[in-house]
Amino acid sequence: MVTKFGKLRMLTALLLALALVLLAGCQSIANVDFNKALTNALKVTSSEGKQSVELKLELDEAALEDMPEDELALIKLLSNVKLQLDNVKAQDENHLSFDGSLAFGEEASIAFSAKLSDTLAVIELEGAKQPFVLDMADAGFAGMPAEEAAAEVDIDSESLAAIGHRMLDTVGAYVINNLPNPERIEAKPATEQVGGASVPMMHVHFDMNGPEIWAWVKQYVDALAADRAGLDRMIAGIYEIIEGSPELSEVLGIPALIEEGGLDAPTTEDMLKEATDEIAALLADWQAEMKKAEEAERATLDTVFSESLALKADVYVDAKLDIRKQAYELTYVPGEAAAADLAPLKGLKLTIAGEAWNVNGDVTAEAPAASDDALGLEELSEMHGYQLLKRFDETSAVYDLLKNTFHVGKQSISWYPYEYDNPVILTPANITIIPLRDTADALGGKLSPNAKNKSIVLFDEATGTTIEVKVGSDAAIVNGKSVNWSFPVTSVDGVTYVPARDLARALHANLAWTTLYGDEKVFTLEREV
Repeated sequence: MVTKFGKLRMLTALLLALALVLLAGCQSIANVDFNKALTNALKVTSSEGKQSVELKLELDEAALEDMPEDELALIKLLSNVKLQLDNVKAQDENHLSFDGSLAFGEEASIAFSAKLSDTLAVIELEGAKQPFVLDMADAGFAGMPAEEAAAEVDIDSESLAAIGHRMLDTVGAYVINNLPNPERIEAKPATEQVGGASVPMMHVHFDMNGPEIWAWVKQYVDALAADRAGLDRMIAGIYEIIEGSPELSEVLGIPALIEEGGLDAPTTEDMLKEATDEIAALLADWQAEMKKAEEAERATLDTVFSESLALKADVYVDAKLDIRKQAYELTYVPGEAAAADLAPLKGLKLTIAGEAWNVNGDVTAEAPAASDDALGLEELSEMHGYQLLKRFDETSAVYDLLKNTFHVGKQSISWYPYEYDNPVILTPANITIIPLRDTADALGGKLSPNAKNKSIVLFDEATGTTIEVKVGSDAAIVNGKSVNWSFPVTSVDGVTYVPARDLARALHANLAWTTLYGDEKVFTLEREV
C-alpha cells in the first residue's frame, strides 16, 4: 500500500526532476559545450528579450457536469493561461523593465507593464485607474535595507558580481559538470530569428519521457555521489572565496566560517571535511530513497514517471556559447491509476519559450517614476474587495474577472459556537442578534457616535448606506428613512448588539445557520458588493 507521504515524495521528485532537466546542461554534443553555455546563462548581467509561459489543461467535461457554476467558470478560465513578456530590458540585477499580457484563453487578456529599480517598482495594469508602486528600498541582504548595506560595507556591485561569478564557477564545476546527457539528444547548425535578426547558432534538441527522466535523475545523483573529489574541491573553493572576501560575509550577514579559537577548536580541514561528509551522506540518502521507491512504491513511480509524461526541448546556442533562444514543452496524460485522483484533469501541456539578444551588452531599462496618484501595493493588500474593485474601470476585462469570476467583492462573517468574545446570541423571542462593531469592521464600515441624538451611526462604504440606531430602541433610520426593527438595539457587557436580519436587509446581505456537528451550528452573514 502506498501512503500519501509516498505519493507526495514521488510528486516532489517529479518536480525536482523536471526543474533539473529544464535547467540542465550536458556533456559536449557536436562540439557544443553545453555545460559552459549553462554557466554563461547564470552569469548574464544584462540582456534584452522576450519570454512566454503557457499552460493548457484538458478537462473531462463529464466530470464537470455536477460542479457548481462559479467553480466551473473558474476552472475553465484557468484551463488555458498564457503569460507573455515583451520588450524585456534587463540593465543589471537591480534595473528591469518589460511589457506583458496575461491571457485566459479567448475569454480575457490583460495588458501590463513594469519598471523596476533598486528603490522603486511601478506597475501599470490595463483597466486600472492608477498605477501601482512598490517601495524597493527595503529589499536588501539579510533584512538590511540595500542602501544601508552598501553604506555599512565597503564593496561595490562590480566586486560583488565578480565574487558571484567565481562562486558560480566553483559550484558549477561540481553541480553542472556532473549533469549527464539525455539519451535522445542531437545538435546541428541552424539559423534562427532572434530579436528580428538572423543568427547562426547550434540547435540542441532532446526528448525525454517519464522513465527516461527518472533514469536521468538517478544517473545524476549517482554521478554527484561518486565524485567525492569534486565535492571536496567545491566546498574548499566556497570556503576560500568567502574567507578571502570578508566584506562578502558582512553583506550577506553571516559570520566568518572559521573563528579563531583555542587548542580544542576544530581546524579548517576538520570543518571542511564535516561539511563534505554531510553532503555526501545526503546524497547517499537520496540514492537509498530512490532505490526504496523502485522496490516498495513501484506503482506510484510508474504512475508519476509514466510514458505519458514527455519533455521536449530546443535550445539555440551562439558562437559565444550564450543561450539565445529556447523552447520547452512538457505534456502529461494521467494513466488509469491516476485518473481518479486527478479528475477532472485528463491532460496538461506546459510550454515555455524565450529569446535573448544584446546579451551582456549595454542595456538601458525604462526608469520607474511614481505619479502623484500612484497606489502603493502595501495599501492595496489591506483593502477590502469592494475597495479594490473601485480602482478599476467597470468596463475593463480585469474588473470583470475580479468581480464576476474571482468574486473579490464577496464578504462573509461567521460566528462559531465556541467563540467567547462577542458571540452571536439567539434571544428567547427566537431573534438572532449580532455585535454591531465586529460586523461593521469586518465589512469595512465606519461607526461614529451622534452626541446630539445619543445614537450610533454606521456608514457602509460598500453600498453607501447610512444607518442610525440607539441603544434600547427598535427604531432605526436607514438612509434618512425611519424603520422599526424586530428587536431593540441592546448592550451586552458593554457591546452593542443589533437584530441580524434587520441589519442584513439594510446592508444587502444574506443570513444562514449551518449545522457544524451535532447540535452545534455556525451563523453566517454573507454578501457580494
